[in-house]
Amino acid sequence: LWGFFIAPFVIVMVFFTPPFQVPDEFSHFAKTDQVSRGIFMPGMDKDSVVGNQTSAGVKKLIEIKGYNDIASNKEMKVDAITSNNVRPSGILWDHKTEFVKNNNTAPYFAAGYLVQGIGLLISKNIGLNVISSFYFSRYLVAFVCIVFSFFAIKIYNYGKLMMFVILSFPMTLFEYASVSQDGILIASAALGIAIITNDDIQEKSGKKYYLLRLSGLLLLSLAVFGKPPYVLIYVYFLFSVLFYRRSGNGLSVFVPGLVILGVFVLWCVAVAPYARIPLITEANPAAQIVYIKNNPVVLGDVVLRNAINNVDALSKGMFGILGWLDTKLSSNSYLIMKLLVYVMTVAGLVVSVYKKRYYALMSILIALLSLFLISLTLYISWTPVGQGSVEGVQGRYMIPVFLMITYLLCEDWLKKHKIYSKAVVATVVFLMYAVGLSSLFSILQRYYI
Repeated sequence: LWGFFIAPFVIVMVFFTPPFQVPDEFSHFAKTDQVSRGIFMPGMDKDSVVGNQTSAGVKKLIEIKGYNDIASNKEMKVDAITSNNVRPSGILWDHKTEFVKNNNTAPYFAAGYLVQGIGLLISKNIGLNVISSFYFSRYLVAFVCIVFSFFAIKIYNYGKLMMFVILSFPMTLFEYASVSQDGILIASAALGIAIITNDDIQEKSGKKYYLLRLSGLLLLSLAVFGKPPYVLIYVYFLFSVLFYRRSGNGLSVFVPGLVILGVFVLWCVAVAPYARIPLITEANPAAQIVYIKNNPVVLGDVVLRNAINNVDALSKGMFGILGWLDTKLSSNSYLIMKLLVYVMTVAGLVVSVYKKRYYALMSILIALLSLFLISLTLYISWTPVGQGSVEGVQGRYMIPVFLMITYLLCEDWLKKHKIYSKAVVATVVFLMYAVGLSSLFSILQRYYI
């Protein structure tokens, strides 16, 4: 049902959404080009600006005035691109490179950009220009995300209906339709969790099932390498492999899982000098860390309070505020998603806490700590030193956390009552399909009408 009713929205969004109108897609495309040419580590120019050598054609494309104007002016439409007498289709690939500042994406792990990078390599070899290569990479990301999501829902044993809803959020689909790493991270996390927790895989042994479980950890680790605050989620599922109640060979997967965790730590150490460079002039990560050490009370008064106070606003962003966070959906769409998510989450957690008790409470705690780490990371990297609020927190960062929560949700009643099950599933599919149509109209209205 997801593949038939929801996945097509991703393909349409690839075409409907103008280039670079997904948050930070300028920088993500620069990183994609760097990875496609074998540049995996960030670099600096003589002025200590973080970035790296990027194809000259890519730099020309992302610097077209119209793209930047649309991103910063919600009243401006897509015809602003051609009004500058620039034809994006005329920008071709050549062998020249120039340094491009992409300090917000340059330190990211390359694995989140491999699909996009492969897209650029293929498009170059078949003679596409730069803008066509950009769209080709978008479509390749969309295809991979759709395949991952399809199989994640298909093999998931636990909160399957909730996973359907999360992977149908307009924000999820919007990220799937971009060259950003976020779409790959979400889809990989979903499939990784589904594989790791699959009862059929866990109960059996042998090389085939060992490789499947390990592949689940590898997929989940992509989210961690791309966004370090998710590390607790990875640790949670790593130990679930070791202590799964019906698994007798969890240690064989746990050890390489620890190795992956060690590689993650080494990577963080390697890119730390680049991550300390201010992303914006008002923020200074190194100075902010010193401020937190001298004023640890801000961890509760500012970081934690921000995470709690902004739950409603972040939820709306998680459901879908598209474009450069300037394209809202209809009020009915938000109401539908809020009701579905809140009711299914609360009901599922109540049953889970009753049945699993301490195990469920630990999972809830890890989810909350992950949200806290997200807020802390953005307080350090994006917020001016000493400010009493957190800058840069966006709802899409919560999606992998909610994917983790689906593991706790009890949907046994759906399996026991087939008549009610079919009615509930049909209702949820219909509602999310209506939300998907609303999101397409919002994109059309924002950029074309």
